[in-house]
Amino acid sequence: MDASSTPVPSVATARRIAATVPVYTITLFLSAFLLFGIQPMFAKMVLPKLGGSPGVWSVAMVFFQSALLAGYGYAHWLVARFSLRRAALIHLALMAVVLLVGLPIGIAAGFERPPQEGETLWLIALFAASVGLPFFAVAANGPLLQAWFARSGHPRAIDPYFLYAASNVGSFLALLAYPFLIEPVLTLSQQSLAWSFGFGLLLAAIAACAGLALGAVETRPAAPLDATAARPVSGRQKLGWVALAFVPSGLLVAVTAHLSTDVASVPLLWVVPLALFLLTFVIVFQSRPLLRHGWMLTAQLVFVAALILKMLFQWQIGWAGELALHLGLFFTTAMVAHGELARRRPDAAHLTGFYLWMSLGGVLGGLFCGLLAPLLFNSIVEYPILIVAGLLCRPGFTGIRLPGPVRAGLTGAVVVGLIALIVTEQQRSDSVRSFFGVNRITDSPDGRFRVLVHGSTVHGAQRLRQDDGSLVAGRPEALSYYYTGGGIADGIEAVRQVRGGRLGAVAAIGLGTGSLACQTRPGENWTFFEIDPEVARMASDPARFGFLAACAPTARIVLGDARLTLADAAPASLDLIVVDAFSSDAIPVHLMTTEALALYQSRLKPGGAILFHISNRNMDLGPVVTATAHARGLSTWIRPTRQTAELTALRKYSPHVAMVARRPEDVGLSAEQGWVAQPAPGPARAWRDDYADVIGPIWRKLMP
Repeated sequence: MDASSTPVPSVATARRIAATVPVYTITLFLSAFLLFGIQPMFAKMVLPKLGGSPGVWSVAMVFFQSALLAGYGYAHWLVARFSLRRAALIHLALMAVVLLVGLPIGIAAGFERPPQEGETLWLIALFAASVGLPFFAVAANGPLLQAWFARSGHPRAIDPYFLYAASNVGSFLALLAYPFLIEPVLTLSQQSLAWSFGFGLLLAAIAACAGLALGAVETRPAAPLDATAARPVSGRQKLGWVALAFVPSGLLVAVTAHLSTDVASVPLLWVVPLALFLLTFVIVFQSRPLLRHGWMLTAQLVFVAALILKMLFQWQIGWAGELALHLGLFFTTAMVAHGELARRRPDAAHLTGFYLWMSLGGVLGGLFCGLLAPLLFNSIVEYPILIVAGLLCRPGFTGIRLPGPVRAGLTGAVVVGLIALIVTEQQRSDSVRSFFGVNRITDSPDGRFRVLVHGSTVHGAQRLRQDDGSLVAGRPEALSYYYTGGGIADGIEAVRQVRGGRLGAVAAIGLGTGSLACQTRPGENWTFFEIDPEVARMASDPARFGFLAACAPTARIVLGDARLTLADAAPASLDLIVVDAFSSDAIPVHLMTTEALALYQSRLKPGGAILFHISNRNMDLGPVVTATAHARGLSTWIRPTRQTAELTALRKYSPHVAMVARRPEDVGLSAEQGWVAQPAPGPARAWRDDYADVIGPIWRKLMP
């Protein structure tokens, strides 16, 4: 063949081919950045509706996984049923509709107040009404644009999966940018406007991608992508994709719940496991993965062995060690499962179907951990179940071919075992699980104390027996953080003395075991505001804890988030507000903002005070309270913890507390008792409902 017979691409064609990879890469990067930027942004908007509970993020992940599945299904439908030109028109029209009617992002009308029960379904409806359409439209871009690229005529079009790794880089960077760059700088309203602007850019970029792909097919019929010439995909392969996606997705929800329960329900801690999850996709879908699959198979066994040894020998490795252990186990397990997925990916003709089945597995994993497990189990047994399932994702197990009767027998044994586990969990009385977490009731080995633990934090303790073994009779003694002589009790007593030796009306946000009831005095009108109905039932049951029944039998318990329920109280009706709302070691951010303080002030009588319990192993919240109070024209006094071995032996824990009032004479605090007036505004910035920087408090705790 001579040179004149060799096709020579035109200049326009050469330019189109040269521009294809950069344009598609940038578009997928932007799409993924927006897709995973909206998740922490909107979840943070929703948090105040449900007390800052970690359950909000668990449900959010389930919703976003489901919406991702819907987007992948929509992309698969477009590719399978329509020509490229028509599919592009449909998708661009959808994007335009979202731009016109679905933005900017905000909480939809009609969701101002959550119900006292059925929080999960209410949250899902809220997410669907508020961000369902924008998220759905952006979610479809990943598989859809890769399918278009496969028809672009580019030399790399035969294997477009490298673009999946590129899109996950965008997702990963969005999650890292949110807590470190976006959240500390922009308010939620500014974030929403910036997201809308980015969506407009994405619409233009998708139109450019469609134009490049159409330029490659303009000389031939624009038919749907042909899958007949590719290797067929069996039902067994599809089930394998679902199973391999199920395990890391479920582990993602379980690990995130653990972190957000024991530190804070804030995007900083939500995004760490999710960022690692996405990083595994970035790595395994590279042509030459940075971390080899064999290395991850070995590392997974190392982390599993470390966890088993820690549990057997009850090693105390500290919070940082726990974080490294659990995140390391999660990362290596996800790398193993996703590595197997990458090895089993089909030809490009089946690309959208592959993502659809993979997304289905992710949704099922999220549903299992986020929705089903809290209903089926009274403790976090899904975590060890998924660790075992992660070991079954290893190629040594997935490659086993069992005879039908053996496979049926093993399946039956697993089903029977799960049913037995569910029945056992449902009958437990020492552990109570709700949307807001797991509360465990345990008696000390010597039988002297009964303790309530939420996550890894003690929320109350009651003495059952004296040191000689005899039963305690009469009014119980307030223990844990609420003992007489501790910061909370002394703060209450100081305000009481200023007001003539007796308080009128008092609002206590957070109930726990009801220990604080034993700091009340006759004639005082106390109301406890509690978000978790299960906690209220425990505290009201004298067979479990007797504080309320013995010390304040007439005290009211108001269920619901205090930011909403306290607003129903009469203005200028309270002498004191005690903010003691824990979620394990996390304090709901929305109860410490300037807007929250404005509500508290409006419900306080002239000269009233607010007492914050700010004990926290991982954050120094004193400067936050000081700065936020200063923004409202209030002063702050801090009393640091003064724990001793003697107090610990008696189940008494010296709390870290902050008193907020307008004038020193309103609270009558004594420096001899350890109260320190705070210079205003201090090193922190005031928190608002649309701004809260948690990196500062964590850093101050690490570097005092």
